[in-house]
Parts: sequence; structure tokens; C-alpha cells
Amino acid sequence: MKINESKIKKIINEEMMMLDDKNHMDHIDEEGGMAKSQLYKMAKYAMMLHDALDDETQLEAWVQSKITIASEYLGKVKHYLEYEMGLDLQDPELDIEDSEEHEHGSGCGHDVEPDMVMHGEETYEIDDEDAYLMET
Repeated sequence: MKINESKIKKIINEEMMMLDDKNHMDHIDEEGGMAKSQLYKMAKYAMMLHDALDDETQLEAWVQSKITIASEYLGKVKHYLEYEMGLDLQDPELDIEDSEEHEHGSGCGHDVEPDMVMHGEETYEIDDEDAYLMET
């Protein structure tokens, strides 16, 4: 079988790229630190926005859309880290509720109060994890 010069160059180039990829896999980045920094900033901004808005605040459609997209993307990352990478993620609201229960001395379990009643039906707030589980 005859191989021309261009075919040899292509094979060598492919082999070099594969070697380069292997070397990059051994390299450890500080991506976790960068991600934590960005997540901290996002959480800070989210809290500031949450506190600044009233339930009756009217937002332009593009603003509502950006908030929705950011929420969806963050939820996807959370679910990936939790289910695909096996990270044990703790809900900070549960930590607050647990500490409040211990302060008030309520023993096991607690009643869940509905958020509101609409047309005679009680509505409840569900978190991202419950929504994800309901979708699957």
C-alpha cells in the first residue's frame, strides 16, 4: 500500500493532537475556585434583587426572560453535579428550618402550610429538585 506525503502528515498531526489531549487531562485547573467565585457573586446579586423587588413589581419581558434563563441554567448545573457527579448538595433553607425547630423545641416533623388558597384549592411551593423529579 502506498501512502503519500500528505497522508503521512495527517496521521502525524492526528497522533500529536491525541498526545496533546492526554497531557491536558493530567493538568489540574482551579476551575472549582473560579466557579465558586462566580456562584458567590450570583448569589449576592440574586439576594439583592430578591430583596429589592416587591411581588407587585412590573418587570419588562426581557428582564423576566433573563431571570428565567439564569434560573434554568443554574438548576441544570445543580442537577448535573448532584446526580451525575454524585455531590451531596444541602438545601440552605432546610438548615434554617432545622435550626428554628431546635430553637422552638418542636420535635419530629412539621406541618407544611399552603402558600395560598386559590379557587378553593391550596397551592404549595416546590423546590427545583421536586420539580425535576416530577418531570422525570
